[in-house]
Amino acid sequence: MRRSAFDASGPSGSVLLRGGRWRVGLVALLLFTTPIFAVNSPQDIRLPPLKERAAPAPALFSHWGHGSMYCYSCHPGTFPQARLGFTHQDMREGRYCGRCHDGQAARAWRSMDCEACHARR
Repeated sequence: MRRSAFDASGPSGSVLLRGGRWRVGLVALLLFTTPIFAVNSPQDIRLPPLKERAAPAPALFSHWGHGSMYCYSCHPGTFPQARLGFTHQDMREGRYCGRCHDGQAARAWRSMDCEACHARR
């Protein structure tokens, strides 16, 4: 029996079903390869100071301390991939760390000891 050009079925079922399998495969690929990128990210990142000064030490960001989050929770929206310096005023305005560390989504940065971020590791 000859199929018409508009027949959507094939040997493995409908085109929609085959397309669905393709999408499931793509999602599975992304889920299994995303941890590879996370493993390759540096554990600690020293954020560059905007001005050189003796104290406090530059802030040190720990990827592993934020490991329960997905990379896209912060990148590129809150933090670009480049290391940029920022100020406490930026955080007060809800940018950078202040986006989450506002006392609601996460512990407020103002209530933390300075050494929690400005560590000399």
